[in-house]
Amino acid sequence: MNNQKNNRPVALITGASKRIGLSIAMELHGRGIDIVIHCNHSEVEAEQLADQLNSIRLKSTYVVKKDLSENNAPQEIIINTLEQFSRLDYLVNNASIFYPMPINDSTESQANQLIKVNTTQPKKLMLLASDEIKKNNGSIVNLIDIYAKRGHKNYSAYVSSKSMLQELTKQLALELAPDIRVNSISPGAILWPDNETDSQKEMRLQILENTAIKRIGKESDISQTTAFLLLDAHYMTGANINVDGGRSLYI
Repeated sequence: MNNQKNNRPVALITGASKRIGLSIAMELHGRGIDIVIHCNHSEVEAEQLADQLNSIRLKSTYVVKKDLSENNAPQEIIINTLEQFSRLDYLVNNASIFYPMPINDSTESQANQLIKVNTTQPKKLMLLASDEIKKNNGSIVNLIDIYAKRGHKNYSAYVSSKSMLQELTKQLALELAPDIRVNSISPGAILWPDNETDSQKEMRLQILENTAIKRIGKESDISQTTAFLLLDAHYMTGANINVDGGRSLYI
């Protein structure tokens, strides 16, 4: 552990080694913020990203590997962050579990694990980080989903977990005010799954047909909105922004 004294702001991003999380890390790093990359299975990708960002700005990025389903994961992530950088300004709860779980086929343990990773642990991270974020007039952004308020067939546990996180965003915006702003983003179709099935490809065409802009979004659409909410939206808290190309107009 470096325990380095740091005058630059620090952002902790969960699930930051790939896809949207990676884009957020790169966007914030480019704005002069040092980054804590949280990962679980994607440690190789996380270390590669850290090497890339550290080559741009020395000792500006650090990797924390931790399974969010473990009870003490939030405490250990925050402890590791502060041991490395001695401060924390911003938190982005991006990591989540996403897979189909038909309501009649899901077990209680499966549903509980999904809710734990997607809702309970982000809540713990927000509360554990709040004292440090308050010191630095920082803020929090949670990644939700446009289906959190509308439902998504065969994804009942996932949708429920994201809906709870959106409500927690509003609740903590009230309870942590006026010192910390807490907002959220609901992405639409930004990235397709890495290994699409035929049925998912079919669904993809249907989704694009029912999206006002008629195309998929980009990771940068989310990362730039995240940066706006964290850094520039000084009079916004408890808000949720749909970044979905108008998909929510159809559902």
